[in-house]
Amino acid sequence: MRLIFSLLAILFCSHPSTAASADYMTGFRQITLAGSDVMMWYPTDQTVPITTVAENKVFFGVDVIKQAPISDTNHPLVILSHGYSGLWRNQAWLAGYLARAGYVVASFNHSGTSFPDMNPSWAKDLAERPHQVSRILSALLQDRSFGPTIDQSRISVIGHSLGGSTALFLAGGTFSPSRLLNACGDDTSKMVCTVYRKGGLTHSMPSVSARDERISSVVLLDMEGIHAFTPESLAAIKIPLLALASGVEDPALPIDWESRQQAALLPTSVSRYAEVIGATHFSFMSRCKPGASALLEQDAYVCEGETAPREQLHQQIAQTILTFLRSGKRLVSALQAP
Repeated sequence: MRLIFSLLAILFCSHPSTAASADYMTGFRQITLAGSDVMMWYPTDQTVPITTVAENKVFFGVDVIKQAPISDTNHPLVILSHGYSGLWRNQAWLAGYLARAGYVVASFNHSGTSFPDMNPSWAKDLAERPHQVSRILSALLQDRSFGPTIDQSRISVIGHSLGGSTALFLAGGTFSPSRLLNACGDDTSKMVCTVYRKGGLTHSMPSVSARDERISSVVLLDMEGIHAFTPESLAAIKIPLLALASGVEDPALPIDWESRQQAALLPTSVSRYAEVIGATHFSFMSRCKPGASALLEQDAYVCEGETAPREQLHQQIAQTILTFLRSGKRLVSALQAP
């Protein structure tokens, strides 16, 4: 029986030196790849002028140096996939951490499932999200500025919520609509069931796979939809996989039904699972400004419910992800007890 390991307080909080390393400044450019506006975050040695991006009245942004030259070459690449009705800005904080640690990062809005571009029938084309990632990856590797700087043996996808399912597609998971709908039954309380039904998912739709062999590891951040993926496809995944779950229970995202099922179904030989103490589903998004809850009104839950400061949670999450990504195929066993 697999034990569930609660993350971070023991592993990373006791040492000030374990904060996510910041060897570089964060460079930033917006480019167009495969028909999408893509935000590129990358390490740079340039130190000025500093400006802030991905900030608004609700969320803090990230300090960057726009159009700065990229530092050296041979950087690992991370592609970020946001959640349902999300934006490229949602994980800007993580992009900044990774860029300062030497990673090139690409973030963008997913067609049909981003806040400014919602398609009511998005779930009728389940492969579109992972295929968009693959198209952008192909274009990025051919880009004259960024392509030569990327280590093509170290390409990772990190996805939050629905973006976690996108990452799992790319790792080799096969999505079966009938499996998910059977697991949901008539349930109207679970977010994943409601979102997919509204998106047009039906029992008659065929199973979908979208493995991209260039992806060398994936990270799932409070992923939704594990019941849709066939057990045999999950068992066959060969690349390292880290699944981080929120530790604060949410009736719409029950830990036992969602995240702990990931721990039970993902192959122990290549996966690591942990729960982030004090984090909610929305702790994986940017930090909220004072007064944000009042501005959000009925959506104030995006900024509430945590039992630890979001800034502290971000430091812990980023360090855990960096530890995982840097370990390559030598997975860090302390993240998960078999």
